[in-house]
Amino acid sequence: MKRKLPNFLIVGAAKSGTSSLHNYLNQHPDVFMPSYNTKGMKVKEPRFFIKDLVEHRLHNGVWSWEEYKSLFSSVEEEKAIGESTVLYLYYYNHAIKNIKKYLGEDVKIIIMLRNPVDRAYSAYHHVSRGFNEQYSFEDALDLEEGRLDKDPCLTPMVMYKDMGMYSEMVRAFKNSFKNVHIILFEDFRDNTEKEIIKTFDFLNLSKNENIDFITRHNVGGKRWKNKNMKYIFTKSNWLKSLLKIFIPTKIRDSLRKKMVKISTEDVEEMNVNTREKLKIIFREDVHKLSKIINRDVTHWTK
Repeated sequence: MKRKLPNFLIVGAAKSGTSSLHNYLNQHPDVFMPSYNTKGMKVKEPRFFIKDLVEHRLHNGVWSWEEYKSLFSSVEEEKAIGESTVLYLYYYNHAIKNIKKYLGEDVKIIIMLRNPVDRAYSAYHHVSRGFNEQYSFEDALDLEEGRLDKDPCLTPMVMYKDMGMYSEMVRAFKNSFKNVHIILFEDFRDNTEKEIIKTFDFLNLSKNENIDFITRHNVGGKRWKNKNMKYIFTKSNWLKSLLKIFIPTKIRDSLRKKMVKISTEDVEEMNVNTREKLKIIFREDVHKLSKIINRDVTHWTK
């Protein structure tokens, strides 16, 4: 009987192109990646292997082994079975321990990395589109240490600096699993098809498949035009409750994407002084990372 459990995982980093990678891979006929559970709820990121750390902070997730296994119950003849949870990279010690426990050491790991300065700013605006961020970017950076301890319901995504200190995270995964594939965001952005084909090769999949490389997913760099629209889309309210009753999940998701598109606008560029401060903060770690991945990425902080 075919094992219906993941043999590969996309583990992060957040705001580095993982949603697009998930959707591109899922178009391949030999790939199975869950986007919805058996109840029709959206669960692209199960977060099961770090459930003890995030269950109280995040609404969406799969918190039991039985439910996790059910995500893959529809697997038929697909060769590559996977899921993408971007916080596995950040909570690497806990994630690695549980991945080995439940999936074994042969699971393949995919890590996407982005310039940590740009990633931090993108994450800030991602959080700000909800109601989880009350500070300016500069104040949030200054107040980052201890924020999660002070607020047990706050999303880990507010760790804008800490989440970009990649070197130890990547080292741990590379030391724990024999098959680790690294994708740099700029490579993925500038030559998407080439990077997807390399990933197909990593997963031992055929390359000549009809994949839509044009559409991008979960694109950042946007903010709400007004607070009323932000409230409608990010808080529980009577309108959302009514839509859930009468409109199927997939149709609601499609409508939401269209409405969000017309209700948001481009964010301003990062403050120049803030960018320079972040370069200094990340510089040492970026040098360490370059050696670990055998790729010079020191231009990120020059």
